[in-house]
Amino acid sequence: MRSTIHFALLILITILLSACATPPPTNIQVNSQEHQAKLSQIQHWKLKGRMAFKGSDEKFSANVNWQQVDDSYHLSLNTMLGINILTMQGDKESAELNADDEQYQDTDASHLIWRITGWQIPVSQFPFWIKGQAQPTDKVIYAQSGVIEQLIPVCDSCAGWLISYQDYHQVDNVWLPYNIKLNNSALGNQILIRVNQWTKQ
Repeated sequence: MRSTIHFALLILITILLSACATPPPTNIQVNSQEHQAKLSQIQHWKLKGRMAFKGSDEKFSANVNWQQVDDSYHLSLNTMLGINILTMQGDKESAELNADDEQYQDTDASHLIWRITGWQIPVSQFPFWIKGQAQPTDKVIYAQSGVIEQLIPVCDSCAGWLISYQDYHQVDNVWLPYNIKLNNSALGNQILIRVNQWTKQ
Protein backbone atom coordinates (compact mmCIF):
# COMPACT_ATOMS: atom_id res chain seq x y z
CA MET A 1 0.00 0.00 0.00
CA ARG A 2 2.72 2.44 1.02
CA SER A 3 4.77 1.79 -2.12
CA THR A 4 1.79 2.63 -4.33
CA ILE A 5 1.17 5.92 -2.54
CA HIS A 6 4.86 6.81 -2.50
CA PHE A 7 5.21 6.09 -6.22
CA ALA A 8 2.30 8.44 -6.94
CA LEU A 9 3.85 11.10 -4.72
CA LEU A 10 7.36 10.94 -6.22
CA ILE A 11 7.50 14.28 -8.10
CA LEU A 12 10.41 16.72 -8.38
CA ILE A 13 10.71 18.68 -5.14
CA THR A 14 13.11 21.33 -6.38
CA ILE A 15 10.37 23.56 -7.84
CA LEU A 16 8.75 24.04 -4.46
CA LEU A 17 12.06 24.39 -2.67
CA SER A 18 13.01 27.32 -4.90
CA ALA A 19 9.57 28.90 -4.44
CA CYS A 20 10.05 28.85 -0.67
CA ALA A 21 13.00 31.23 -0.87
CA THR A 22 10.77 34.31 -1.03
CA PRO A 23 11.89 36.93 1.52
CA PRO A 24 9.30 38.30 3.99
CA PRO A 25 7.65 41.62 3.13
CA THR A 26 8.91 44.69 4.97
CA ASN A 27 5.64 46.59 5.42
CA ILE A 28 4.19 44.45 8.26
CA GLN A 29 3.80 46.06 11.67
CA VAL A 30 1.44 44.45 14.15
CA ASN A 31 1.01 44.09 17.89
CA SER A 32 1.93 40.45 18.57
CA GLN A 33 -0.78 39.84 21.17
CA GLU A 34 -3.50 41.43 19.07
CA HIS A 35 -2.36 39.53 16.00
CA GLN A 36 -2.44 36.20 17.86
CA ALA A 37 -5.92 37.02 19.16
CA LYS A 38 -7.12 37.62 15.58
CA LEU A 39 -5.63 34.30 14.46
CA SER A 40 -7.42 32.44 17.26
CA GLN A 41 -10.74 33.83 15.99
CA ILE A 42 -10.22 32.34 12.52
CA GLN A 43 -12.03 29.02 12.86
CA HIS A 44 -13.38 28.61 9.31
CA TRP A 45 -10.85 28.78 6.48
CA LYS A 46 -9.64 27.23 3.24
CA LEU A 47 -6.09 26.91 1.99
CA LYS A 48 -4.80 26.07 -1.47
CA GLY A 49 -1.14 25.62 -2.26
CA ARG A 50 1.71 23.20 -2.70
CA MET A 51 3.35 20.91 -0.20
CA ALA A 52 6.72 19.18 -0.29
CA PHE A 53 7.72 16.39 2.07
CA LYS A 54 11.29 15.23 2.53
CA GLY A 55 12.02 12.24 4.74
CA SER A 56 15.09 10.19 5.47
CA ASP A 57 14.43 7.88 2.52
CA GLU A 58 11.83 9.60 0.34
CA LYS A 59 10.59 12.92 -0.99
CA PHE A 60 7.52 14.12 -2.86
CA SER A 61 5.55 17.22 -3.69
CA ALA A 62 1.83 17.71 -4.31
CA ASN A 63 -0.97 20.23 -4.53
CA VAL A 64 -2.74 20.62 -1.20
CA ASN A 65 -6.30 21.72 -0.41
CA TRP A 66 -7.29 22.11 3.23
CA GLN A 67 -10.67 23.19 4.61
CA GLN A 68 -11.11 23.78 8.35
CA VAL A 69 -14.47 24.32 10.08
CA ASP A 70 -13.97 24.55 13.84
CA ASP A 71 -12.46 21.16 14.80
CA SER A 72 -13.47 19.44 11.55
CA TYR A 73 -11.16 19.33 8.56
CA HIS A 74 -10.96 18.01 5.00
CA LEU A 75 -7.56 17.59 3.36
CA SER A 76 -6.74 16.44 -0.15
CA LEU A 77 -3.41 15.91 -1.88
CA ASN A 78 -3.20 15.77 -5.66
CA THR A 79 -0.42 15.36 -8.18
CA MET A 80 0.51 18.27 -10.43
CA LEU A 81 -1.65 16.59 -13.09
CA GLY A 82 -4.70 16.69 -10.82
CA ILE A 83 -4.71 12.99 -9.89
CA ASN A 84 -5.87 12.46 -6.32
CA ILE A 85 -3.26 10.91 -4.04
CA LEU A 86 -5.26 10.83 -0.84
CA THR A 87 -8.03 12.56 1.02
CA MET A 88 -8.36 12.81 4.77
CA GLN A 89 -11.15 14.15 6.90
CA GLY A 90 -12.07 14.09 10.54
CA ASP A 91 -12.36 15.90 13.85
CA LYS A 92 -11.15 15.40 17.43
CA GLU A 93 -13.05 12.12 17.73
CA SER A 94 -12.15 10.25 14.54
CA ALA A 95 -10.32 10.40 11.21
CA GLU A 96 -10.85 8.81 7.82
CA LEU A 97 -8.27 8.45 5.05
CA ASN A 98 -8.98 7.41 1.46
CA ALA A 99 -6.22 6.29 -0.92
CA ASP A 100 -6.07 3.89 -3.86
CA ASP A 101 -9.82 3.28 -3.57
CA GLU A 102 -9.35 2.01 -0.03
CA GLN A 103 -10.81 3.57 3.12
CA TYR A 104 -9.10 3.60 6.52
CA GLN A 105 -10.36 4.85 9.87
CA ASP A 106 -8.88 5.55 13.28
CA THR A 107 -9.68 7.53 16.41
CA ASP A 108 -6.28 9.28 16.14
CA ALA A 109 -5.45 11.17 12.93
CA SER A 110 -1.69 11.13 13.54
CA HIS A 111 -1.70 7.37 14.12
CA LEU A 112 -3.84 6.84 11.03
CA ILE A 113 -1.55 8.72 8.68
CA TRP A 114 1.47 6.99 10.21
CA ARG A 115 -0.16 3.57 9.81
CA ILE A 116 -0.91 4.13 6.12
CA THR A 117 1.99 6.29 4.93
CA GLY A 118 4.70 5.99 7.56
CA TRP A 119 4.83 9.77 8.12
CA GLN A 120 5.10 10.88 11.75
CA ILE A 121 3.07 14.10 11.73
CA PRO A 122 1.10 15.64 14.65
CA VAL A 123 -2.02 16.29 12.57
CA SER A 124 -3.98 17.94 15.41
CA GLN A 125 -1.41 20.75 15.62
CA PHE A 126 -1.43 21.60 11.91
CA PRO A 127 -4.40 24.03 11.95
CA PHE A 128 -2.50 26.19 14.45
CA TRP A 129 0.91 25.85 12.80
CA ILE A 130 -0.38 26.70 9.34
CA LYS A 131 -1.91 29.97 10.58
CA GLY A 132 1.20 30.93 12.54
CA GLN A 133 -0.77 30.70 15.77
CA ALA A 134 1.09 29.86 18.99
CA GLN A 135 -0.30 27.90 21.90
CA PRO A 136 0.26 29.11 25.50
CA THR A 137 3.05 26.57 26.17
CA ASP A 138 4.91 27.11 22.86
CA LYS A 139 8.27 28.82 22.62
CA VAL A 140 8.09 31.67 20.12
CA ILE A 141 10.51 33.97 18.34
CA TYR A 142 8.80 37.06 16.97
CA ALA A 143 10.09 39.14 14.08
CA GLN A 144 10.47 42.89 14.59
CA SER A 145 7.25 43.28 12.61
CA GLY A 146 5.31 41.44 15.33
CA VAL A 147 4.50 38.23 13.44
CA ILE A 148 5.97 34.87 14.40
CA GLU A 149 9.30 34.04 12.78
CA GLN A 150 9.95 30.71 14.49
CA LEU A 151 7.82 28.46 16.66
CA ILE A 152 8.94 25.58 18.88
CA PRO A 153 5.74 23.78 19.85
CA VAL A 154 5.40 22.09 23.23
CA CYS A 155 2.95 19.18 23.36
CA ASP A 156 2.98 15.40 23.84
CA SER A 157 3.50 14.71 20.12
CA CYS A 158 5.48 17.84 19.18
CA ALA A 159 8.99 16.83 20.26
CA GLY A 160 11.67 17.92 17.80
CA TRP A 161 9.50 20.10 15.57
CA LEU A 162 10.56 23.61 14.55
CA ILE A 163 8.25 25.77 12.41
CA SER A 164 9.59 28.76 10.48
CA TYR A 165 7.53 31.41 8.70
CA GLN A 166 8.16 33.80 5.82
CA ASP A 167 6.24 35.73 3.21
CA TYR A 168 3.19 36.92 5.17
CA HIS A 169 0.30 38.44 3.23
CA GLN A 170 -2.70 40.36 4.48
CA VAL A 171 -6.04 38.57 4.13
CA ASP A 172 -9.08 40.57 5.27
CA ASN A 173 -6.97 42.68 7.66
CA VAL A 174 -5.12 39.69 9.14
CA TRP A 175 -1.53 38.77 8.23
CA LEU A 176 -1.25 35.07 7.33
CA PRO A 177 1.88 33.12 6.35
CA TYR A 178 2.33 32.02 2.75
CA ASN A 179 5.61 30.19 3.28
CA ILE A 180 5.81 27.64 6.10
CA LYS A 181 8.69 25.30 6.85
CA LEU A 182 8.24 22.47 9.35
CA ASN A 183 11.39 20.63 10.31
CA ASN A 184 12.11 17.72 12.62
CA SER A 185 15.79 16.79 12.48
CA ALA A 186 15.34 13.89 14.93
CA LEU A 187 12.88 12.21 12.55
CA GLY A 188 14.69 13.41 9.43
CA ASN A 189 11.46 15.01 8.21
CA GLN A 190 10.92 18.36 6.50
CA ILE A 191 7.62 19.73 5.23
CA LEU A 192 7.40 22.86 3.11
CA ILE A 193 4.05 24.51 2.42
CA ARG A 194 3.73 27.29 -0.13
CA VAL A 195 0.25 28.84 0.05
CA ASN A 196 -1.36 30.12 -3.14
CA GLN A 197 -4.64 31.24 -1.58
CA TRP A 198 -6.10 31.73 1.89
CA THR A 199 -9.88 32.07 2.18
CA LYS A 200 -11.50 33.10 5.44
CA GLN A 201 -15.17 32.22 5.95
